Amino acid sequence: MRAAPKSGIYESVLSRLPAPPTRHPLLDALALRTLRLNCLTDAYAGLWQECFDTSFTSDAWASTDHTVTSLGDVGPSWTPQTPLRRASDRRQALVEIDAIVALMLGVTADQLCTVYRTQFAVLYGYDHDKYTYDTNGRVVPNAVLKVWRKKGDATTRELTHTNEAGNTYVYDLPFQTYDREHDMRVAYAEFERRLETQGTNS
Repeated sequence: MRAAPKSGIYESVLSRLPAPPTRHPLLDALALRTLRLNCLTDAYAGLWQECFDTSFTSDAWASTDHTVTSLGDVGPSWTPQTPLRRASDRRQALVEIDAIVALMLGVTADQLCTVYRTQFAVLYGYDHDKYTYDTNGRVVPNAVLKVWRKKGDATTRELTHTNEAGNTYVYDLPFQTYDREHDMRVAYAEFERRLETQGTNS
């Protein structure tokens, strides 16, 4: 659909799109990450409760290098802590969703990374320049980044920024960018390992 834009999305278009199998060992892992990304308010409480599975509580990130929140720390009832709110956690969930769906569809890690580089050039550029994270997993605003890049350091006042919602944060050093290709490969390998383990134990 990205390569050949349509004026409308009809059943004939949807029927040609690849879709993960309705029964797959990684389906619950996919559901948990998708739900924690999207169930941002109590308006989604019913959806969360309906989709909740006890397997969610034993799930874990494929990698904890960039995460703050425990993935499986959830219950059957929605709470304000249910959604992933920290930028680095949300990014990791997206990375892992990409890896899970790739495995489900038979796409290799190399192919997944090629799609990222060639079809998502804007995201690729943001990942290598705009999206810089502080030590607490928050995206650092440009105003703070400019000072830090110019000086190589910054005072507490220079690291403080008030966003459009009126919330003021101090962005803690060190700052860093993340390598999405590397993280997708790590996630892919981990979910591949989990699939093999489940196959051995079944």
